[in-house]
Amino acid sequence: MLQGCLWCPRLKRLVLPAWNRVETVIIKAIDLWKDLESLTMPSIVNPPHLVQAIATNCRNFSELKIMGPFDIYFASSLVNYLPTLKVLSLRCSMLYKDTLIFILDNLCGLEVLNISHCLLIEVPPPPAPGRIVRQLDKTILEKASHLLYFITCMSDACIMCQRTRNDEGLMRWYKYNEGLWKEDEEQNKTMLKEVTKGFLSILC
Repeated sequence: MLQGCLWCPRLKRLVLPAWNRVETVIIKAIDLWKDLESLTMPSIVNPPHLVQAIATNCRNFSELKIMGPFDIYFASSLVNYLPTLKVLSLRCSMLYKDTLIFILDNLCGLEVLNISHCLLIEVPPPPAPGRIVRQLDKTILEKASHLLYFITCMSDACIMCQRTRNDEGLMRWYKYNEGLWKEDEEQNKTMLKEVTKGFLSILC
């Protein structure tokens, strides 16, 4: 399948659930994918390398979906190289509160942010330990108010939220039903049609 993609220069959307196996090949192939608009992938070791390649070669790129830890290092790469990114999905990922605020403050072109089922961590000044954030505060909601859609789910009763916490923010997708990693995306698309603008909390 991947080999076929390499020979498809008009490729617009690519989904890579096993990124660690193809990272080097894909970064080279991005040179050919001038029309790439959307990429879904797990987190990677060297985000700037990939993001810079996308910024250089893919003029219409607008949608990135990450299935893995998303830290300030990754966030800074997006701000530096893809400041006009419109859609960012971090669902079922580990996300630090400071990183979320950084994204909201600096990705000025962002229209849709999906943090549903994220393991959101707040790190207070030492020696206090980090803690899981179970409810978004007023500061985050105000910063997210400029978005067209801010999609969240942080329910203790939600199975996907439970799985993200049990897997410590690095979802072991292979343990669950095949195709589960993409089910929520279709659900979100349906719900987005039912609201006009703003904060969308998924009821699981």
